[in-house]
Amino acid sequence: MPQRRVLFFDNSRLTAYRVHGGAVLHEASFAADAAGLAAFGDYLRQHRRSLFLILADVAEESFQTEDIPYSTGRDRQAILRRKLAQHFYGTPYALAQSQGRLKSGRRDERMLLMALTQPQHLEPWIGVLQQNKSILAGIHSLPQTIAGVLPAKPSGQLLLLTLTHAGLRQTFFEDGQLRFSRLTPLIHDATDASAIAAASEAVKMHQYLASQRLIERDKPLVTRVLVHPAEATAMRAHCLSNTSLRFEIVDLLEEARRIGLRSALVNSQADMLFCHLLARKTPAEQFAQPEERGYYRLWQTRFGLKVTGALALASAVLFAANQGFDILKLQDDIEQARQLARLNQDQYTAKMQALPKIPVSPEDLRTLIGRYDQVKLHAQGPAPLLVQISRSLDEFPLINIDRIEWAVVEQIAPANPGNASQPVPPQLMNGPYAQATVTAHLPITMVGDHRGQLSMVSDFTRHLGTMIDTHVSILQQPVDTQSGKTLKSGDERSTPEAPKFIFRVTRKP
Repeated sequence: MPQRRVLFFDNSRLTAYRVHGGAVLHEASFAADAAGLAAFGDYLRQHRRSLFLILADVAEESFQTEDIPYSTGRDRQAILRRKLAQHFYGTPYALAQSQGRLKSGRRDERMLLMALTQPQHLEPWIGVLQQNKSILAGIHSLPQTIAGVLPAKPSGQLLLLTLTHAGLRQTFFEDGQLRFSRLTPLIHDATDASAIAAASEAVKMHQYLASQRLIERDKPLVTRVLVHPAEATAMRAHCLSNTSLRFEIVDLLEEARRIGLRSALVNSQADMLFCHLLARKTPAEQFAQPEERGYYRLWQTRFGLKVTGALALASAVLFAANQGFDILKLQDDIEQARQLARLNQDQYTAKMQALPKIPVSPEDLRTLIGRYDQVKLHAQGPAPLLVQISRSLDEFPLINIDRIEWAVVEQIAPANPGNASQPVPPQLMNGPYAQATVTAHLPITMVGDHRGQLSMVSDFTRHLGTMIDTHVSILQQPVDTQSGKTLKSGDERSTPEAPKFIFRVTRKP
């Protein structure tokens, strides 16, 4: 992260502070003349990579409160630009700060409009910053940061008096919201002079607020004075409570410790305290124009790219580390698998050596076992196929078997042309096969019923073919159905015969 530096600006000089880790270090002061501007340029060239914040503590400032209709986006921006132009014509250093919405009526939004009304005092310093291409993060007014010394949960109306090198500042708050602030330059820095000025300026501020109807005249206004313990006695001697003001002397060093400032304050001038507050919690609203913050935008872009690159690099490193762990694990698994394979091979070798020696080599033994398996397939008896045929005969008791020829074949013979045959299923494409050629006959009562004969044979072969790994083909129908031949009735013969048919059943062993 770049170093952050706060430039505390008043009409007489500009003071540079380095803010880091709760400590505020005074580095240089520059007078508002040509020599001071030149020295300021040398200072900026020594700290090109620093982020600069300007904290303006000037008397030439203005505060206005406006209630605007609640809106968002471009409409809201247009309303705010018009309001700022109406109240602060002639200065580019103006801003609007939202203070929430009203609780009654149409719930308008209350805006505090602020401006630095004499930009010519600030412009020379801005010009030197731009000439040296310094990174200006923003311009802020001291009243924007002064709320940091309020109590934890402020309520009611409060007047806060603080001292800086520029003079005595009186800031009015209502329920913790900034309403008005005024700076009174002091001619003398003596303790008594500061105490007298605090008492008199508090009276004037009370009269002004009462005239603006911001406070009630008959109600005492709580006035907190932030002062160094060494000067508290003189402040108490002059700041006496009355019916209009109720003074509270606050220990400046105790407040600095509460806020987290680690640098020592030697008097009641709280310049370093406000620089610390600005760096600790920088307000979102600021006075600088977009062109004055151009290098800050470039720095934000570069910083964003660096962060994105760092995140991408970190992701790549994590991914590479994860892949490395996976590779190591895989290598370990591979080594374990190799050791297990070597162990299994050693066990296999030991078991093979322990077996009785035979005069046949392993290759010849494998060939012999393969031949034995083939012989075993061919040697399977006709029982499974006959059982299968008998199950179908149980469903068709009118069919009788005359002859069965059983064999083991390597191929399925094609059926005779013109006879019905089922297609060969894929699981029966390779032999060997158990095959039965069966001669059967139908009841003699069906001699004249040719259609019935064909239908019964078809149903029988279909039922037989539904068995697993079975192929059925008709070699001879009980009726000759070839074209060109005359169908003859059985009553033309002197002695009728039972209709015969022949079918072949092929099955995987």
